[in-house]
Amino acid sequence: KHFEIYFSPGQSSEMPRAILQKAEVYYNSIADRLGYARRQNFWTWDARVKIVYYDDQASYAAATGQPDWSKGFSISHLSGVVYRMIVSFRGQENFINTVLPHEIGHLVLHDMIGSGARIPVWFDEGVAQLEEVRNDDQNKPIVAQLIAAGKTIPLSLLDGYPMKPQTDGMGVQIFYAESLYIVDFLVKTYGKDAFFRVCRNLRDGISLEDALKSVYGSSVRSMDDLQAMWFKYMITGFLH
Repeated sequence: KHFEIYFSPGQSSEMPRAILQKAEVYYNSIADRLGYARRQNFWTWDARVKIVYYDDQASYAAATGQPDWSKGFSISHLSGVVYRMIVSFRGQENFINTVLPHEIGHLVLHDMIGSGARIPVWFDEGVAQLEEVRNDDQNKPIVAQLIAAGKTIPLSLLDGYPMKPQTDGMGVQIFYAESLYIVDFLVKTYGKDAFFRVCRNLRDGISLEDALKSVYGSSVRSMDDLQAMWFKYMITGFLH
C-alpha cells in the first residue's frame, strides 16, 4: 500500500516481497509510536516510497557513490520536491531488521517535520533507531555506566558531534546510543502525543530547546534540564 520495490530481473522476488511486507509493519508501528498515525498523509499511489534494491554492494556503491561502510540511505525530498526513496542492496544479513526500519524512521520523521526545518542530527538518528529490531535494554546498562563515569557526550555538544570517517569508533557508538535513548526517554516519559507536538514545533521553525520547553513546560526548561533528567532516568533504571 505504501511502498514499491525495484530490483533486477535476475533476483528472486521472494526477498523483495518480504521487504515490502515488513516495510508496511514498520511504517504503521513507527507512525503510531511517534503519535503520527492519526494525522499522517498516507504514502499511497504515486506518493509511495520507492525502495531500490541493488544486487550487491559493488553495484550499489557504483551507482550511488556511497562509501564502503554504507548499508543504505533514504531521500525524503529531491530538488525541493517530496520524493521518498530508500536505496540499499541485497546480501545484508540484518537488512530487514535494521537498515529498513532505520530508513523508514528517517522518512516518517521528515514527513512530520517537513523539508524546510532543521532537524538536529542526534534527534533524527534517535528516531531512526527506535524501530530497529534489538533487545531494547541491551546497551542501556553500558550507557548508564558511561554516564556515571562522566564519559558521555554532553547534550550541548551532541548536535555538532563530528560524524566523519576519521571520528573515533567508540565516540560514534556513544553518539548513536545516546541519540536513541534520549529520544526513547522522551517518548516513554511524556507520551507520543507530546512528542508529536515537539515535531510540529520544529516544523514551524522553533529551535529544539524552545520546542521542548513549549511542550514539556517546567519539566524541560533547557537542554541542561533534559540531560539531567535523562541521566537520572538511565542511572536509576540500570545501576543499582
